[in-house]
Amino acid sequence: MTAQHSIGPVRFDSSTKALHGPGGEVKLEDKVAELLDFLCRRTGDVVSREEILETIWAGRSLSEQTVPVAISKLRKALRDAGAEDTVLQTVPKRGYRMVGKASRPESVSTRKSAWSGVRTWFIVALPIMVILISSFWPKGTPLVPPADAAKPGIILTVQDIRTESEAQEDRARVIALSELASYFLSQSPEVLVIRHWWNVDAPDPTGGIFTRYGAETPVYLLKGTLINDGESRVVTLFLSNPKTDEVLWSGVYDVADGSGALFSSLGDMFGRVGVAALDDVAPVAEEDDRYWVGRYLAHLSTEGAANSAARKWREMIEAEPDNVVVRQALSALSARWTSVEGVAGPIPEASDVSADYLLQVDRAVIALYQDRDAEAALAILEDILARAPGDHYALSLKAEALAAGGDTKAALEAYRKALRLAPFAKAYANRIIALQGGTAGAD
Repeated sequence: MTAQHSIGPVRFDSSTKALHGPGGEVKLEDKVAELLDFLCRRTGDVVSREEILETIWAGRSLSEQTVPVAISKLRKALRDAGAEDTVLQTVPKRGYRMVGKASRPESVSTRKSAWSGVRTWFIVALPIMVILISSFWPKGTPLVPPADAAKPGIILTVQDIRTESEAQEDRARVIALSELASYFLSQSPEVLVIRHWWNVDAPDPTGGIFTRYGAETPVYLLKGTLINDGESRVVTLFLSNPKTDEVLWSGVYDVADGSGALFSSLGDMFGRVGVAALDDVAPVAEEDDRYWVGRYLAHLSTEGAANSAARKWREMIEAEPDNVVVRQALSALSARWTSVEGVAGPIPEASDVSADYLLQVDRAVIALYQDRDAEAALAILEDILARAPGDHYALSLKAEALAAGGDTKAALEAYRKALRLAPFAKAYANRIIALQGGTAGAD
């Protein structure tokens, strides 16, 4: 049986599997359309994951992410059509609830007349609205305090993307995607981004975030899951309130669409919590998973991880000898770690060094460890951290440059901040001990 439903300003016709609203027409996948029809018929009720599986997928045994992926796609479609995010709610530990009014819509002629009136009003009112908003909007004031403030306005804790797939390619891909996401997120000046593993059994599962910054500081948790359905690979992203488990935002990213699509999705998430968009972050020059897995390993700051990164980058150079981005990364790695074999011959300057701040990080590493010029390295790193204040590796290099220049106190401060941003980095903890006069080995 077909039906038409009204969801705020959006109309859904189950016979055509399409949404119509202020954002235009949005076509739905078959299962997503069935899911929306089911939820609309149960408007106001909390519908469990089990009910959805039984109704839409006939109770078949599927991935745990089947329903969340469908919900994410549905939320995006509703948002694209012009519905509010609040029409479809996640009820923690219970299921999902459609709260928008679901009913048979008015006639087509009435609807067209109504939309025509809305458009006319909007066209007339828009210039006035723009003038009023520009007059009263605060000038030069960020939406939230900067991330390097003593008490940040927003803290975003990020769990690395996970997958249920046993395929080695997918295992490597989630590491690469996590590093890509971190690259983008760390460039927000308004958010303190912490790559973090939560200990849910601890009194404070954040490992001290609330203790350090206060319980009133907004803390969000971002999770992602890579799903391989045999035909495509998509990542479902969920932003939640860790205190209540309430899902505040969700997105779906098709891996085949590249880094630009991932950054766009994460930018949409920033908008959900009132953070300014990072419009100047371009898609990365190197999309190869091996490159980003190598970056992750290199940033662990241990000799063993550095050699593992070097192996991946050498594979890429053997296939593409003129890849300047990877050659420069490997050159920087060999400058820091004597056991890593570098690349033969001169390395030309990458043309897009200004677009990708990691290429500047490589320059800083070479200045610090190969040229032994701590002052030059520090100048480069200050520029990098002005652009990407949440980059823990750049902070650790700043600490090393300060230590090389004899400023141990400032070096310790930089290392402690790097460790707060990357609690998993044991090398940072060891260097703090060493700089304090302990027994841990120096870099």
